[in-house]
Amino acid sequence: MTTPTLQPTLSLAREILGVYDQRFLQMEPPVRRRVATATKDMLDELLTADVRRELPERDRLRAFCIENELFEELERLIADEAAGHREGAVVVGGRIYAVYPYLRGVPRQDADITAEVGVEHSLESLGWSKGLLKVRGWARIARIQAKNPEIHLIMRDGRDEIRIETEPLGNAPSEGAFEALLEVPEGGPWAVHVEVRTLGLRRSTPFGAHRPEGFRAPGEREDVRVGLAGGLRVERVAGEVPRPRRSWQFWRGRQA
Repeated sequence: MTTPTLQPTLSLAREILGVYDQRFLQMEPPVRRRVATATKDMLDELLTADVRRELPERDRLRAFCIENELFEELERLIADEAAGHREGAVVVGGRIYAVYPYLRGVPRQDADITAEVGVEHSLESLGWSKGLLKVRGWARIARIQAKNPEIHLIMRDGRDEIRIETEPLGNAPSEGAFEALLEVPEGGPWAVHVEVRTLGLRRSTPFGAHRPEGFRAPGEREDVRVGLAGGLRVERVAGEVPRPRRSWQFWRGRQA
């Protein structure tokens, strides 16, 4: 947690490193070198271990390149980021470390992105199947290549939690494509989350906000409402009798 005394220095460091974007690449090479050299002197005063720990990966690696006068590597780092390219990561001892093949000698604390890695996901389709809501999508922990991730959908209403097993789809289980059947219980509205477990890691996030272009909402039903604003939400309309719950599909328990 950032302390009040640390915040001004951290804010200044981020502001200085924030200029290393496409604007930096548009400068003439001699100017870029002079700017980086001047920044190096400032970072020597600003980047204590506590400040460095609070910086995101983007800024930590820029600082590493500047401190070590790795100008070509710095330019590649910025160019790759601008192009939307991100390097992969490895899991060691439950921690996630970014791997940049062209950067050598990066301190472990600079490469540690454990706290920054979340779930990439997409809701691909919704439809009704024998009274159940059929959900198809994909989910994976960002930047991690892993086979057979364990994926669950979780419905939460702020009090109760229902976990739904998913079935893998396709011939590439590492891509995290899945299908699940949701039976909407009483209570709610239920917000749907996706949870991914792999390599000793577990990440979860609200599901359904990311959808492909042309996505079609499922047909309307009188007894169930399906919402997509901000993520997938389902609710059984009051007065309707819910279908019997299938114990082999999910279990229900109180949240801790």
